[in-house]
Amino acid sequence: MHRESDKNMDKMDAREKLKTLIREYGGTQKVFASMIGTTQPTIANWIAQNQIPEGGIAKICRALPDVSFEWLTGKENMPRRGYQEERGINRKGETMGQPFYSRMPASAGQLDMGHEDLTVEHISIPGVKATAYFPVVGNSMDPTIQSGDIVGIRPIDGLDRIRPNDIYLIFTRDNERMLKRIKSINQQSPKLTLYSDNPAYEPFDVMKEQIASVYKAVCIIRSLE
Repeated sequence: MHRESDKNMDKMDAREKLKTLIREYGGTQKVFASMIGTTQPTIANWIAQNQIPEGGIAKICRALPDVSFEWLTGKENMPRRGYQEERGINRKGETMGQPFYSRMPASAGQLDMGHEDLTVEHISIPGVKATAYFPVVGNSMDPTIQSGDIVGIRPIDGLDRIRPNDIYLIFTRDNERMLKRIKSINQQSPKLTLYSDNPAYEPFDVMKEQIASVYKAVCIIRSLE
């Protein structure tokens, strides 16, 4: 039985569907565009025209395999997650997993990785509720997360959903991607303090207004090399 929220989402137009995906997978048009391999002006144009072109649908399905082709096109009364999530297969019957952005590293430090081209592969781990996977560079989260590991993430709805002492992947509006521990959050403060597990790295603050989106780290795939 499909969730009621999925049934309601079937009635969305293209503009509403795009806004939903942006909120859940990127937080901003710029970050979402980077995740699916396009540009922010292109996303803005799709929203303005209330239409996702065929090429755009292909990009979204390739980057976000838990979003069904049928839901995006509106050709069938299908829930957004009904195809891949419930059946675990793609339209050709091949096993699918969650996207692995092998050329879009998450920095365990403060390195600005720039605007790399995305090479999307897939990772499937039964029972893990990750929506995407990223390779890790840097050693600021040693020994918990090491350079060469892969971290699985899932989006959170907002800063008020942060759980103290958990590890998060933070996207800033300057396109920095940082894996850090958030030990507490002061709703009244304009800043957020980020912590490293490596004692050689001091905590530092970022302005909340500079945070584009936050994802919770839900699993680590350890490199053996």
